[in-house]
Amino acid sequence: MAFWGDYHTHTIYSHGKGSVEDNVLAALARGLKQIAITDHGFRHITYQVRRMDWPFVIRDVEAMRQKYPEIEIFLGLETNFTSLSGRIDILPSDMRYLDIVVCGYHKLVKPHRARDFFKMCMPNFLLSTVGKTTAKQTARNTDAYIKALEKYDIDIISHINHGAQVDARAVAEAAAHYGTYVELNCKNMHGGQASMTDAELEQVLTTDVEFIVDSDAHAPEKIGHFEKAIEIIDRVGIPYARIANWERLPVLRSHRGRL
Repeated sequence: MAFWGDYHTHTIYSHGKGSVEDNVLAALARGLKQIAITDHGFRHITYQVRRMDWPFVIRDVEAMRQKYPEIEIFLGLETNFTSLSGRIDILPSDMRYLDIVVCGYHKLVKPHRARDFFKMCMPNFLLSTVGKTTAKQTARNTDAYIKALEKYDIDIISHINHGAQVDARAVAEAAAHYGTYVELNCKNMHGGQASMTDAELEQVLTTDVEFIVDSDAHAPEKIGHFEKAIEIIDRVGIPYARIANWERLPVLRSHRGRL
């Protein structure tokens, strides 16, 4: 019994320490069938993939597909929520290159409008710094997540409640409706403001959403290491039948329109 893929990894093109090939080799060493390269989206202020480097990411992924045909390599991005209206930082023209779309909230992201800075970015930064939230801000964040799920073919919602508190159950209900997976993120599974608490996960379990376990590896040696997720899966009682990459390959939402 094993996990078959890791769908959230970073390279030197954004905030990672290894090359695309380093990540692929690490995935092969772990016996994975699939690996996704998902560097930070274009509007992250400090760790983004630069638009000028994006063609080189595409080139490297294609070269690794030719060199290592024994593993399926997905080209993706960990996109960012950038507005209360549910905008994320990819263009429609980007979608033709992407095999997978991961989306999460990050503090250091350039918002689309001044209003989004004052109503989303700044309050979330301040509230998460002190480990608190407000009902009003939680409602705003939740609405932004749901609007993004309506607008974009997001495959995975990454590290819910990392940096911005939402109603996890409401987001999971929307994700289930649209066929998006909720991530169990092994880098950000420490409870509190860093990720969903056990109580929040129990609420998410009352929906029909499926989960996906990812390393969020920023170094090749972290790829395919899911021990933290297994601890929480077993403690909370998440059925392994609801883990999309446990002994099976996930059916990605963004691929359904291509079938």
